[in-house]
Amino acid sequence: MLTARERHSALIEAMVADGTLTDAALIDAFRAVPRHVFIPDTGALTARGTTLNAAGNPEKWLAAVYADSAIATHVDEGGVPRQRGNITMPSSPEAEAATSSSSAPTVLAHLLELADLSTGQKVLEVGTGTGWNTALLAHRLGDANVTSVELDPRVAGSARSALHEEGHRPNVHIADGYRGYPEAAPYDRITSTCGVRSLPPAWLDQLAPGGLVVCPWGLLEGAGVLTRFECPGDGTALGRFHGGVGFVPLRTPGPRPSPIHDSGQQPDEYRLTQEDPIAPLMAFPSAFALSLMVSDWRVRRRWIGTGSGVWVCDHGDTSWVRVYPYGTSWMIEQGGPRSIWDEFEDALKEWSGLDEPGPERFGLTVEADGRHRTWLDSPEGRSWEVVDPLKC
Repeated sequence: MLTARERHSALIEAMVADGTLTDAALIDAFRAVPRHVFIPDTGALTARGTTLNAAGNPEKWLAAVYADSAIATHVDEGGVPRQRGNITMPSSPEAEAATSSSSAPTVLAHLLELADLSTGQKVLEVGTGTGWNTALLAHRLGDANVTSVELDPRVAGSARSALHEEGHRPNVHIADGYRGYPEAAPYDRITSTCGVRSLPPAWLDQLAPGGLVVCPWGLLEGAGVLTRFECPGDGTALGRFHGGVGFVPLRTPGPRPSPIHDSGQQPDEYRLTQEDPIAPLMAFPSAFALSLMVSDWRVRRRWIGTGSGVWVCDHGDTSWVRVYPYGTSWMIEQGGPRSIWDEFEDALKEWSGLDEPGPERFGLTVEADGRHRTWLDSPEGRSWEVVDPLKC
């Protein structure tokens, strides 16, 4: 059985060898700060929902800790998220999402590389989580230059204990990450492993001119893109996307969205199709494009007697689509004031005409008045206003 030190070394050297880690100071931080110190001995879950227990099965625990995968460390009651690649897909209406997790090591490495860290910078970390990323930042910049906020006192307490065990004492506060932490502002960098649907105004207010925000962004639930926002200091931001990533959403003001479930309504329209209509909603490049080009929709896999389908609805549950196998064809039913499926078809036709661009070809501009606008290839290119019913 390989030791924790051996597994840690193998993981970091693999990331160096494949070019995931290139910054010398970051490489030194990753080599110095082991992941296993920040993973609880019991209660953590792999992306597939396997419970980890360091005492009961130490080899499985260590193998999971030093795999390139996220580990859920705190979850709501009911179930676990299911991961497809590095994109989290909800497994059922009753399945829960993780409320805190340890990000996959390569995701964390990409995030910190994009942050372009330099000695002397002050950083705000939103979402202390396990404390592993906090420790990496503290090793790179010094404890005094790292402020980390965590909403859940239990999570913050566990992270502090692990950080102290590793000899680090950065500034960890129990606070709402949506509001940043103005007491220690301004910051040169803000990093978050929690995903957002829009950039919180407080983050822009608390950045020094020329600062960067690096975080997951996306309108799909639990899946989006790692984004680096350049912030000149005038209330605007220019975000460039850097590949798909699963994420735990930042907890934001207002009620949480209700679980997605088939409401059992009778359709206003039926149609049959021979071509698989579900595939574009399950493949991340096309689903991501649809999230930009068609406003206000959510999707959930749906199992019925004829096979596996999907349920799509808007956030108000007023317009909806039900898709399921029907013999050798597919049945599409839709209802409500919007014809969401027609909007999908128009958007997919446009996406195809644009040469099926992947997520990395899109970007996001935040205007001084707070409006968000996504665009293709450049801010002057084809663009779509982000109309977000959740306001974040």
